[in-house]
Amino acid sequence: MTATAKRTSAEYHQRARELEAASAERPVKIAVLASFTAELLKPYIVVESADLGFRIAPWFAPFGQLEQVIMDPASPLWKGEYDLIWIALRLEDLDPHLHHEHPALGPERTTARLDALRSRVIAAAKAARANTRATLLLSNFAFSSLYAPGVFDASDPNGFGHLLAATNWQLAKDAAAVSDTHVFDYQGVVNASGASGWADPKLWYMARAVCSAPNHAALAQGLARAVSALVRPAVKCIVLDLDNTLWGGVLGDDGIEGIKLGDDYPGNVFKEFQGALLGLHQRGFLLAIATKNDEATVLEALRSHPEMVLREKHFASIFANWDSKPANLRRIAEALNIGPDAMLFIDDNPVERAQMRAELPMVHVLELPTDTTSYVAALLDCSLFDRPRLLLEDRHRGEIYEQSRERLKHLESGASLEQALRDLRMMAQVGEAGPQTLDRIHQLIQKTNQFNVTTRRHRLEEVRDLSKAPDAKVAWLRLQDRYGAQGLVCVGILRKLEPHCWEVDTFLMSCRVGGRRVEAAFMGYLAELARGAGATRLRGVFRPTSKNEPVRRLYPELGFRSVPASSKDSELVFEIELEDGVLPWPDLIAREENPKRHDA
Repeated sequence: MTATAKRTSAEYHQRARELEAASAERPVKIAVLASFTAELLKPYIVVESADLGFRIAPWFAPFGQLEQVIMDPASPLWKGEYDLIWIALRLEDLDPHLHHEHPALGPERTTARLDALRSRVIAAAKAARANTRATLLLSNFAFSSLYAPGVFDASDPNGFGHLLAATNWQLAKDAAAVSDTHVFDYQGVVNASGASGWADPKLWYMARAVCSAPNHAALAQGLARAVSALVRPAVKCIVLDLDNTLWGGVLGDDGIEGIKLGDDYPGNVFKEFQGALLGLHQRGFLLAIATKNDEATVLEALRSHPEMVLREKHFASIFANWDSKPANLRRIAEALNIGPDAMLFIDDNPVERAQMRAELPMVHVLELPTDTTSYVAALLDCSLFDRPRLLLEDRHRGEIYEQSRERLKHLESGASLEQALRDLRMMAQVGEAGPQTLDRIHQLIQKTNQFNVTTRRHRLEEVRDLSKAPDAKVAWLRLQDRYGAQGLVCVGILRKLEPHCWEVDTFLMSCRVGGRRVEAAFMGYLAELARGAGATRLRGVFRPTSKNEPVRRLYPELGFRSVPASSKDSELVFEIELEDGVLPWPDLIAREENPKRHDA
């Protein structure tokens, strides 16, 4: 996460005033509890968040009053309905002499003082969590840029830098145990910008400023990226051009042997770029190709070139033809069943990038630099890949889509859809939410758009509370078949409306399992949960959005009847009596009840 001052200080202030005056959308509200005077960051935070496509509205507590602000029930902190609280404590503010005293203290007493600082941060996070559902962001500790480490500090296993790194490791581990709490890599931002020039000694001594004026943009951009990753979903698919993007040269002109790809310049640039893309693929981002090339030649290159890092198996979809790139992107979106707004387009040609922006403005376009040696940096610095946590489903997403191609061939080759579905040998496991599934449930709630009847974006803490509430149920479904496991693909939330009527607050499903009766199975399971809680009637609501038209007919197709809607004119309301035999589990899908009912 690096940033250079793209604007002067005056320009940041002017642009921030314009954004605050013009914006009609609700901003992301964050409260900043810092050990330094953080107000200087405000215009930079407003502008850098706007550059990422959203707006942060920060509120700053008096600096150095962390515990007072958190423990005071009348504090403005508890009246502002903040989406996020940033607890930003610095080592040089909390224990300013520790670095100097470390040699005399020795490793044990130095560690004890560092542990006291870490414990203070975690105690503040726990106290805040008891009073708010806001996401918590905790800064880790950086070496004070006012005190340069000695030349041989790194060679001492008990050196201050190593002890500080151990403290940050433990802070991350402790933060993971506090719900919806994440570590902001303040140390990483400082190091990326240059620790030796991070702070201005005069500003620090006179005003307790966090950094020098030129570095305000870097810190604000780092914060904006962290907030963006927490409140907005990452992209799902990277769509790539090939010539002079994935390799050097033009495949049609140079031939497979002539393209530049290998361990020497310039081929090593493209090989490293492919390696970075493979890393993103292994983190769960899908890869696809949209290229103006002959398909047979492209496939031969992917299969046979000895230096190719990315092979055919790594791409969820390949469109090599002479059609326009926007047309092929539409086909890729349809093939993968994802929205164009979940795609990032990468092409070295500025004309192709401009055409994509003009025809499909919802598609994200990476502005590749003209210097190919900067390709990897441009890719890895893209905020659209930021995720607060990497889940098991993320690691296996590429493998799941590889299996999906085999499933599609299977379904298309069957004598009938019914028989093909039976031959899939589907097995579903169902259960109620617990510690092992809450993060994945929350992830699906935040990013599922098409097969989502209400598109209610519940926060993680809300989902956790609902999973424990006596008048609510949070449920899930996992699916596997003859081609492999597809992971947790359905989420449902039930809420009690009346003594004998429960409502489906949330019902969503991954689009990749559509058309296989999975939605009927999961609705049947939710009906069982409602009946078990004493319900004799189940209500469903469809709240239309620009993307969930595919589920408009879900409730009628499952046997629900339409009933008068509430005052919300756009909502469609349906009900069904929970009699014996209603909403049966489809016999096409075998069922495995989670033995613990609530996952452990």
